Amino acid sequence: MNLLPHQVVAKEFLLRTCRAILADEPRVGKTLPTASASLEHLPVLVVCPAIVKSVWATAFEALSPNTPITIINGQKNAISVGGKGVFIINYDLLGCIKELGKFNCLILDESHRIKSHTAIRTKAALKLMKCIPYVYALSGTPIPNRPIELFPLLSGLGIYRGGYYDFAVRYAKLWKAPWGMDVSGASNLPELRSMIQPFTLRRLRSEIFIDYQEPIVSLITFDLPVDKKEQGFDADALIEHPNPMLAFEGLALIMKEAGMRKIKPAKEFIEDKAQYEQIVVFAHHKDVVYALAHELKQFNPAVITGDTPHATRIAAIKDFQSGASRIFIGNLGACSEGIDLSVADIVVFVEATWQTSSLEQGSARIENLQKNGKAPLIYLLTIAKSLDHTILAKILKKQRIISQII
Repeated sequence: MNLLPHQVVAKEFLLRTCRAILADEPRVGKTLPTASASLEHLPVLVVCPAIVKSVWATAFEALSPNTPITIINGQKNAISVGGKGVFIINYDLLGCIKELGKFNCLILDESHRIKSHTAIRTKAALKLMKCIPYVYALSGTPIPNRPIELFPLLSGLGIYRGGYYDFAVRYAKLWKAPWGMDVSGASNLPELRSMIQPFTLRRLRSEIFIDYQEPIVSLITFDLPVDKKEQGFDADALIEHPNPMLAFEGLALIMKEAGMRKIKPAKEFIEDKAQYEQIVVFAHHKDVVYALAHELKQFNPAVITGDTPHATRIAAIKDFQSGASRIFIGNLGACSEGIDLSVADIVVFVEATWQTSSLEQGSARIENLQKNGKAPLIYLLTIAKSLDHTILAKILKKQRIISQII
């Protein structure tokens, strides 16, 4: 299999840099050049989200049919990892590894998944990074929300050699807030960018895609009742917290109820557009996904949530890409990475998580190198004067901070 010219550049960069971040925007094509580069440093360990393990296996098979490939499934199989060829494991199993064989190359796909320095998966990944000489970290959104989330990756790669608190003070405006040490800020961004640049390759879709058109993003507001309990939450505090749905008591239920209230108007909005084009629809809660699927059943929707078995998931994507299903409906947690929905040009977020990375990753599912000349349409459905509307408007502006770093 031949690499495209921009993928050859990526491969050469990885081979030259050895411990590197390939931060091309989603859908530019990072898998093939990384797999190709890593084949020169066998054996290889690939760590990725569970949904894309088969994608990596297919890439290696296409590039080197005779190289042994082992996909590790289940905790028992993850206890001892090692041997010849390529081994592919998902992040959730990293903490199960007790015996690790000799590997020359480590690939961390969607490396933003090790953003929390206290998480089990992050600690396990850092151990791997210390003992494997070649490390290729891949992410179209390496900074999901704030600079502090870069610390584990930069530390593991050896790009930043200081400690967590040094990094937090210098680049995250560490300060002692009433609720504890706050690292949600951003500071000295030009310096941080300068530090990262020699080890990072990032190309935008607009640089690679033929006649690329920037997505047109619209906030669509429904005139629906707003839960009075929403008034008790600080929008800025919610934006800054890594997982506000879990951290703020009562918020998850309020937002789920808001999502359910949007079902009827969302159905009408989607129906109008699905008459003429295929549409990708994302929601946050599974109940909202299933309710939308019921309301839009005349379009034979392809549906994926975290509960969807692997074989059913593959079939659903195939049905949508072939046109057998007019609408794809999925929850962001299960569908924001590693799947191709590029037959569509419209994405509708009935619910959206409050992370810039989730919005970008989800929207990128409809991008494709072969598509050109048509601007994708991204719709964020909100309730007027709600927390959701306020926060989404703010995080769209916040994306500018991240672009200053990478």
